[in-house]
Amino acid sequence: MGPLTKGVPKHLFSLLGKTVFERILENLKLAGIERVAVVVAKDDEKTPLFAQEVAQRLGMSVESVEQNEKEEVLGAVLSAKRIIEEWTENRSFVLAYGDIVASSGFYRSLLVNALETSYPTLSAVLQKDTETFGVIKLGSDGFVERIIEKPTRLDETLGGYVLAGAFVLPTAFFELALSSEDFITALNALARSHSLSVAIWNGAWADLGYPWDILNAAKRLLEEVKSSSISSKAKISPTAIIEPPVIIEEGAVIDHNAVVKGPVYIGRNAYVGTGALIHSYASIEEGVTIGAYSEVNGSVLQPYSSIGRGCFVGNTVAGYRAIFEPHVVTLNLLTTENEPTRLEPVIKNGKRLTKIGSVVGNRARIGANTVLQPLAFVESGAIIPPNSVIQGAYR
Repeated sequence: MGPLTKGVPKHLFSLLGKTVFERILENLKLAGIERVAVVVAKDDEKTPLFAQEVAQRLGMSVESVEQNEKEEVLGAVLSAKRIIEEWTENRSFVLAYGDIVASSGFYRSLLVNALETSYPTLSAVLQKDTETFGVIKLGSDGFVERIIEKPTRLDETLGGYVLAGAFVLPTAFFELALSSEDFITALNALARSHSLSVAIWNGAWADLGYPWDILNAAKRLLEEVKSSSISSKAKISPTAIIEPPVIIEEGAVIDHNAVVKGPVYIGRNAYVGTGALIHSYASIEEGVTIGAYSEVNGSVLQPYSSIGRGCFVGNTVAGYRAIFEPHVVTLNLLTTENEPTRLEPVIKNGKRLTKIGSVVGNRARIGANTVLQPLAFVESGAIIPPNSVIQGAYR
């Protein structure tokens, strides 16, 4: 995730007013899950505190567990082995990845499928490009035959269904995990020893593996917004133009002659200045300031970031408290034929275009009149002098 995760783990990224972690817990609660074990990194002090705060609000029970020496998913699963066996009394449990963004019915659909089939179940989504995912090969009976992790060559017999980051697994899985070198190997062992069912998910979904996945996640969530929700405690100028669907939260200010063209999210206490234009799946998070006559489109601005007067911010991710001084431009039309992995092109007037702006880290400051070339990466805390032209990584 580049500069965005310096000091802020990706499960604490904010999208449409909720952190990734908060959205996961809320969706688990909607699916009927009451007790959750959260596996955290050794030095992560933020997540356990935030988990307790969210759990208390939702009426859930949460216990944090430090991840053991084994890395990735397998290590996380084994770290929670004791507490899960204690809680479930050797029945099944739900495993949820912490970097998945999905709409509210995601885990419910998984549990319904598992209850109907009485088999271990994994969630799956259809993807055009599968080389960065675990790809599911289904057998003739409709159950999982095997899973191929990040296939290096195209195999048309595999199809396009990939692991979606949610599973209902029996506690017997732990024994398979203990004798496996990685999580996919353990899943394949489960598929051989049990019938492993698949729950297909067609709603909003994104796996946050690359910075532009944040843009894709915001777009997917906003695509499901069909009507406007505007807080009575938002302050909207009578000369502002609001085109639905939009979500405008409490305390937000939309100043004179500003245009907000949905689908768009404007968070709590955000400020959109005079004559500014916000459109095309932008997610403006809590406390963000957008200066007069700036344009923001297809971008995600993390809480308390600031966009100065007369900026153009397109298809860009700005980290927590990032600052764009006046007249900063993020160029966002990629002219090279080498498209970044998972970046979805757009079709405009019959032409295929690859649009991606910049990735600006937490507390970075972009000097006035600076131009950021497509795919510029600005490290957290970096300070770019005015009148700069930035290409590639800037530290």
